[in-house]
Amino acid sequence: MTRPSATDAERLRGLLDQLGDEVERLLLGGMTTANQATRDKLAMTLREVSRRRLLRLGSTLSNVSREIERYLAQDPQFSPRRLSFFIGRTWLLARAMARALREGDDATYDRLAMDRSAEPVASVRVVTLGVAKKVVPGSFCAFDFRMRRLDGEHPGESLAFTEMFPLKPRQVIPAESFLVLERSKGYRPAMLLEGKEITFHGVTLLRSADGLRLSRGRPDQGGPVEQGKPYEGWASLPAWDPARARARVRAAEVDPLQMPMDLHEEVVLDGWQLGAPLEDDGGGPRRIHPVSWGGLSLDGVVAEGEEGTSLRQNLERMRKGQLPHGLGPFATTKPAAASTRRKGRGSRAAKASEDEPSPAPATPSSRTLVSSSRLFGLLHYETCRLVLQPLALMTDRGPIHLMTSPEGIDRKALLANLSLR
Repeated sequence: MTRPSATDAERLRGLLDQLGDEVERLLLGGMTTANQATRDKLAMTLREVSRRRLLRLGSTLSNVSREIERYLAQDPQFSPRRLSFFIGRTWLLARAMARALREGDDATYDRLAMDRSAEPVASVRVVTLGVAKKVVPGSFCAFDFRMRRLDGEHPGESLAFTEMFPLKPRQVIPAESFLVLERSKGYRPAMLLEGKEITFHGVTLLRSADGLRLSRGRPDQGGPVEQGKPYEGWASLPAWDPARARARVRAAEVDPLQMPMDLHEEVVLDGWQLGAPLEDDGGGPRRIHPVSWGGLSLDGVVAEGEEGTSLRQNLERMRKGQLPHGLGPFATTKPAAASTRRKGRGSRAAKASEDEPSPAPATPSSRTLVSSSRLFGLLHYETCRLVLQPLALMTDRGPIHLMTSPEGIDRKALLANLSLR
């Protein structure tokens, strides 16, 4: 990356020192000292580090700001553990980068400032295996697509791609509705979930400790995206190999700058079983759905609130032998149910509709299909536990994306709310 000039480096050191001082003030005084001035100061710093393309510090500081906003708003989604991790990481980055600038240590500064290398490519052909949904009400919603590369020197390589959409404070829009919005060149993100081969043109591949990630640049500047033929290699996807994962964990070195999710595996499980949900004893705002596989017990995590509603319902359906209702080749819509949920939002009936799985009994064919299909998800290691984020049920026709719902695609609600100011 471009090194800052002497004058610019001096300004940046001052900014980093101020950020370190602000973090120490918060740590010494406690969260009772956090106020609007704190939020404004962090927001100003975030804008500046983003302008300078300090990606690692920018993403970390964004998480700190978000948790402080949740704390001040008494949001039940506030996580002390998450705030503790990111605020400590912010302090470490700010102090270490300032020191590297003072000592002229360019190698350390580069490692701290940007944790990935970039490679522009003319095109890349992929297929989507699963998608993770993230919703922060009044702020943004995002979809993290987990893909396999079908071309290049390493076909089958894992690759991730994220689409993010801003949410205004008064907007009440199902996150899935944004997937039908047209981006640049006639591309709509919903096409990534239809079980077909996808070719991205004019993109950049970003490689980091977290793996390979695809970037189209700004939403209004991305290259064309072409949808190809249905993918037919679902049955040939390699199953998870715990021996290779164990070797990778043993070879990993402790890095204070590494994110908890950096050491992870994308897993395809055969012969899995779901248990009844449990409360998470780790203190996080989520529930645990135990997943048994090959003699191992995995903690299937489901976030509370809107973000986890579809996944929670779909896991309960699967546990009862019913097919999940998610986007993908198997997607079906239920407009009446969606309408009822929107009109009755906040009522006891609406709450029951969101939390309870479909009462339709499982047929022998659906039970067989569910039990014979493979489970795809993201597995990481958390306080000596195997934590699984289930993303898709892999059928012979393609994935059913468990964190999504066809009922969430509501064009009328989208158009009505996009005009809100």
